[in-house]
Amino acid sequence: MPRSSLVRTLTAALFAVGLLLTAAAASIDGQGGAPSSSQAPSPAAPPAAPRIPAIFVPPEPLNFAEHEGWTSLFDGSTLTGWNGNPDVWSVEGGAITALSSAVRRIGSTHIIWSGGEPGDFELKLEMKLEGDIHSGIAYRSFVDANRGSAGRQGAGAARGTGNAPAIAVPANPKWTLYGPGLDFDYDRLMAGNVEDRGTPRREVAWRGGMARAEPGMRPRVVGSLGDPDALMAKVKSDDWNEIHIIARGHQLTHIINGQVMAILTDDDPQYFRPAGLIGLQIEQYGLGRVSFRNIWLKQITP
Repeated sequence: MPRSSLVRTLTAALFAVGLLLTAAAASIDGQGGAPSSSQAPSPAAPPAAPRIPAIFVPPEPLNFAEHEGWTSLFDGSTLTGWNGNPDVWSVEGGAITALSSAVRRIGSTHIIWSGGEPGDFELKLEMKLEGDIHSGIAYRSFVDANRGSAGRQGAGAARGTGNAPAIAVPANPKWTLYGPGLDFDYDRLMAGNVEDRGTPRREVAWRGGMARAEPGMRPRVVGSLGDPDALMAKVKSDDWNEIHIIARGHQLTHIINGQVMAILTDDDPQYFRPAGLIGLQIEQYGLGRVSFRNIWLKQITP
């Protein structure tokens, strides 16, 4: 056999032997049979480190029940620290409450926190409406004794008109607040709005929008926070709602059950108020009960 043919034959044979040895090794490693008892299993690979740095991890949701750095405005059993009509307001079941009924209809009135006039702050509380009743939470507000006791209710309402019963406990100017606040009615149509009671602009920022108020013009929507009807569905009827109000400078933010409802940037000097009173309201419109509990305030130094 020529030398070149012999070399090719030996090379082919060695290649075939290599293939057989490779297949046998694979069988021993477990591809074709059980591994040798002398072989230790390979250690599990360590979990891959997260590829997102901590600074890019989204912030955690606020715990509504967290009160570190907050001041309690209500002791849960008395009206200490609050100033309101004693014929209207009482404490029942650990809540500040007022009831307007067909036999004892209440005129629009507030119970006012007597601890000061906060400017920049956060306010958290729980609120429940039962029956067809209207209510709200006033802040950065004021009393105006010159407006008279009738206020919004008018003389006709005090006498009773149509099917509405007469008001048994009329409004009183010393417990009537004017200025910004959170609107909250049983039918939920206005729930979450930023209102401005006692001024021509009245409802300023509506649920579902971020609005800006500027001199000489009606407030305008800067951007959307969601569909107003979808947001209304997050407000509970005949149950407790978690209310969170943030007032920082010219910006007012209303949050209900963890959902931002409305934001107002108030750049209209005719109406903007940097500080004022906090009050809880029952309105004469409709009949039912309003209740407030777990009231906490955190004042902020600008």
